[in-house]
Amino acid sequence: MRKIDKIALVDAALAGKPVERVPFSIWHHFPDSARAGRACAVAHVTHFRRYDLDFLKVMNDNPYDMPSSMRFVTLPKEWGKLEPLKGGEAGFAAELEALREIKKAIGAETRFIATVFSPFSVAMDLARQRAVEHLREDPEMFERGLATIARGLAAFSKRAIDAGASGIFFAASGAEPAMLSAEEYRRIVKAHDVEVLAAVKDAPFNVVHVHGTNVYLDLFLDYPARAINWPSHQSQYPISKVRKLTDKVLLAGIDERGPIAQGRIRGAVEQVNEAVADAGKKKFILGPECAVAASASTDLIMAVRDLAAQI
Repeated sequence: MRKIDKIALVDAALAGKPVERVPFSIWHHFPDSARAGRACAVAHVTHFRRYDLDFLKVMNDNPYDMPSSMRFVTLPKEWGKLEPLKGGEAGFAAELEALREIKKAIGAETRFIATVFSPFSVAMDLARQRAVEHLREDPEMFERGLATIARGLAAFSKRAIDAGASGIFFAASGAEPAMLSAEEYRRIVKAHDVEVLAAVKDAPFNVVHVHGTNVYLDLFLDYPARAINWPSHQSQYPISKVRKLTDKVLLAGIDERGPIAQGRIRGAVEQVNEAVADAGKKKFILGPECAVAASASTDLIMAVRDLAAQI
């Protein structure tokens, strides 16, 4: 494969300029032993090299730092006990160390973006999946907790950019009928999402990832980010429809539950060709619509990579 300036390629896609080929990346979660610091960096750099990716999404499976007196939020009233974080606490620091190491290793040849889970996503973990129940029982107290979480995530996001990241991959969950109503998300959650993204609005490569199925994608089209990543294959928003709804860069095309998970090379190739036909080559980046399984076939991923290099 001919060498190409990957930073220039991604920047052209983000700017809506003609591209030599469609940029491509793919990501999956790594073992717990590779989720922090240097081990995390080594795993990501190895992944980047193995597939000759055009940019790197850095996973973030480090814990959110809780007050010493709390491990989880068990009652709605406890959301008021969360303490504001400054973005450098232990969980954040583990990710920042990885970002700095990645910058040293490959920062001159590619852009990389840091995963930041949304305030509601963090709240779901802190409440052991009972955040929806808490929101409906005491929305005022729950939103106070979201506000505290958002300030900490905004502070971390700024530090991630300082560590070398070109932006954040803002992973938002909850915006689907199985979780919240569209009105609940708009009224209680959305402003805290925007607060985090606004803290790094000048970064060149911020991505909004809308997680779930049958998502309320329209709620995210005005978020301050250059690109949007969503379940085009698992929602009522196929690429062809979203292309008409927004001028954001579309990062999509690979259904992580489809052919790439099932080991069907022909199906994966057809999916890529269909995505490019629907999106066009401008303002489009080929990638998964959520993390692929770590067990996905290396040969299949390389086949998709090679196809992307020819488009």
